[in-house]
Amino acid sequence: MKEALLKYDFTDNGLNIGDYIQSLAAKQFLSNQDPILISREALNEYEGEQVKLIMNGWFLMNGENFPPSEKIMPLLVSHHINTSVHSHFRKEEVVNFYKKNEPVGCRDYFTLEFLESLGVKCYYTGCLTLTLSEKYSSNEKNDNIYFVDPRYKRSRGLSGQLTRLFLLVTKFNTISTIRSRYIRSNNKKSWKKTIDFYRSFSQIFDDEVLKNAIYIKHYMPANKFNNDYEIFAYGEELLRKYASAKYVVTSRIHCALPSLSLGTPTLYIDIPNDHNISSCRLNGIKEFFHIIHTNGTKLSCDLLKNDEKFNLKSSFTNKEDFITVKEKIKKTVIDFIKN
Repeated sequence: MKEALLKYDFTDNGLNIGDYIQSLAAKQFLSNQDPILISREALNEYEGEQVKLIMNGWFLMNGENFPPSEKIMPLLVSHHINTSVHSHFRKEEVVNFYKKNEPVGCRDYFTLEFLESLGVKCYYTGCLTLTLSEKYSSNEKNDNIYFVDPRYKRSRGLSGQLTRLFLLVTKFNTISTIRSRYIRSNNKKSWKKTIDFYRSFSQIFDDEVLKNAIYIKHYMPANKFNNDYEIFAYGEELLRKYASAKYVVTSRIHCALPSLSLGTPTLYIDIPNDHNISSCRLNGIKEFFHIIHTNGTKLSCDLLKNDEKFNLKSSFTNKEDFITVKEKIKKTVIDFIKN
């Protein structure tokens, strides 16, 4: 039987490279490295020959496009059902699809509890991106420090404005250097964003880290790429960068989980009380990371004591709780492809 791989539809606003990184995690296990590409948002429309498809990742932008075509033989693993489509996924035809293909491997406990409430047999697998070291790990490390979509809480009101003004006056050269790397544009909004970023992260990173870090976005304009193959290639480029980095700081789980797998020290930025569409993904994932905690506008990290800050020479090791999860999910996927 032929093999397929998930691709993703562009939106007018852009694309999330993290989706493609999840597909790269599946692709590394395929016997055919030129699989049939099927859009996650059009699984119900597939009319080609019978295919095997690893259905890992985030489901779904439009619940009306589910369940998939009968021509697809799915492996439901590292599967996340977002709260935004729960009402549709309670429908009989969707529940029957899951029961037909149970047990379902769930990426997080939120999904597991939802499926169990529908009478579907399921189990926890974690995320397939934890296996990316199978193909992309590197023994060559450099001194690059990556900040990937580093989210923060903005200070508001008069006190926030006064803080920005104070930092602009007292830290102008530092903020100017960071802005040239972080925003790469020269307008009033870019200065405001950079000052807010600096106000947050200078609490736990020294200035030299912030001035020398490499800043990357996972969410980007779709018109940057001509086709899916270019997007996959860019995803691979990022994975190789993360594999050789000194450490990575991110609020993107599909930067943090791959970096963890690749053996790169990783700090995950946790934003409490986040929108439920985002926060529902994290139960069963966040526990693997060293966390940068956000309490209002205050940042802290379990690796730092008293007034310590991360600097250019800082080194730390990741937790290893994920390794058992990684090995189990790897075996599940390999068995599916072989059989």
